[in-house]
Amino acid sequence: VYLRGGDAADFRDAMEEQRENYPPAAFYSGLNILGTHDTPRILTLLGADTIPDSKEARAAYHLSPEARRLAVRRLTLAAMLLYTFPGSPTLYYGDEAGMEGFEDPMNRQGFPWGREDQRLLTLYRTLGRLRKERESLQSGDLTYLTAEGGLLIFCRKAGGERTYTALNTGDTPRDVTLPWPNGFAVDAVTLQRFWVRDDMLRLTLPPCDGVILVQRLCMGDVSRETSSFFMSSPVSRETLRPIFAKIVTRR
Repeated sequence: VYLRGGDAADFRDAMEEQRENYPPAAFYSGLNILGTHDTPRILTLLGADTIPDSKEARAAYHLSPEARRLAVRRLTLAAMLLYTFPGSPTLYYGDEAGMEGFEDPMNRQGFPWGREDQRLLTLYRTLGRLRKERESLQSGDLTYLTAEGGLLIFCRKAGGERTYTALNTGDTPRDVTLPWPNGFAVDAVTLQRFWVRDDMLRLTLPPCDGVILVQRLCMGDVSRETSSFFMSSPVSRETLRPIFAKIVTRR
């Protein structure tokens, strides 16, 4: 619901209820998944405004180009949430390739070898690498900073390492302000850099956009905290521009 324009506060409250009802070991190792062989494809759920009445119509259904573009943007945010939230991120085959489909057998088609959505593949590979390299995403504490309307911001912390996820699922831009040590912040998905002034990070998230922020201390050098990920990341602004069409406001 949150990814289709719901209130971030409802998502936070639902997740906090889970955290209260389960011991930490269960909460931090829970099976987190966006789709399975028993559910419609996540891309279809995020893009379809209506569900055809008959199974024949559902079998023939494909998202329109406009609906698919919106679904990919929403899935990008969903994947960022999946890979930075506590628990074990689990991927149903084909979601990373952009497969569509309603119920069985539409959601169980063969993998589209040679026809994968390369932008989504790049995104998922980058998120997997980020999750593998950052201790804060594997076992870090969870702290919510903002959960209001379409804006959700939370921090994962382990030792001195922090990772901030900021998502805007709404249809209007949202300003983000975070305390930040001297230096600058980096979006770990696109490597977009954000200058910090007076120990405060300020940026504007366009509608249906998001960032995963990590610290990088000085221009020209990669901090020890993030060097392994940044040196091996294949993602560039040009690769993900069709997904994000990001406009960054620096103050």
